[in-house]
Amino acid sequence: MLGMKAHPEIAPWFFGVWIALAIVGLWNTYLDKNIARKKRLLPVFTIGAGVIFAVFTLLMMGSNLRMLAFVIPAVVLITFLNLRQIRVCSACGKTIHSGMWLSKAHYCPKCGGRLD
Repeated sequence: MLGMKAHPEIAPWFFGVWIALAIVGLWNTYLDKNIARKKRLLPVFTIGAGVIFAVFTLLMMGSNLRMLAFVIPAVVLITFLNLRQIRVCSACGKTIHSGMWLSKAHYCPKCGGRLD
């Protein structure tokens, strides 16, 4: 993979996939009322989106050590923070994004239920 040439021509595919991911993410976050499915898919979606972003970035820009040294740690950090900050309330199903980097939300702002 190292030394692979850049493929900027796949940029339209990147944007198409990202739009599809946004639609699925919005559905899962705001429209899906199945709490168990929402909780099950949220980590899969978050990790999958990070992997897809990294793969497309490396394909479009070419994979050299400098690019790998920047993209991979950034994607891992953002994915970790998203997994830590985004919670689903077991009582009402609301998706909560705490916005706090170092601490998690403990209660749902909609219903007051304890977040597990």
